[in-house]
Amino acid sequence: MLEEAKSEQGGGYSESDPQLSQKFHEAGFGAKSGAAPGAPLFFHPLEAAYLAKIGKSGFKGKTLAQFTSSQKKKDKLFPFAFEVYSRVRSNGRQVRPFLGNIKYLRAYSPGVGRNEDRPSMVICCLPGEPSVKSIAAHIKVAHQARLDLVIACGSQKEMKFYKIAAFNF
Repeated sequence: MLEEAKSEQGGGYSESDPQLSQKFHEAGFGAKSGAAPGAPLFFHPLEAAYLAKIGKSGFKGKTLAQFTSSQKKKDKLFPFAFEVYSRVRSNGRQVRPFLGNIKYLRAYSPGVGRNEDRPSMVICCLPGEPSVKSIAAHIKVAHQARLDLVIACGSQKEMKFYKIAAFNF
């Protein structure tokens, strides 16, 4: 069962079953709070919600709908970001949200080199129709990170993904 816990980076969720927690970590979920071998594993709310959605775990005293509703009160972008996270993760890529802001997600390529802990792209969650000016700002962020940019826009039901590859002159 996933339960709310405090980590060094802020809030998060932890799995009460240590063996299940280890399996989740091997599958690319969560982050250790320290370098010690027995350090607890913390899950970002997007990761915790995804694990509940696919039926691998659940929340202590809450359903997924209740959890999503409570997260939406903290950040209005949560339902859209969760749908983006779910779609990308279900297609075989590892996805890691940034701790402070769920507007950007780091995605890792499947296959060779996926465990090198180096993202291959940054996904920007922009519900609705983004403007050219906002896209230019996000391209700048991706360029500084030296990553390809994927813009996720539209609605939760009709989502569109646009990939903008990085290149230098």
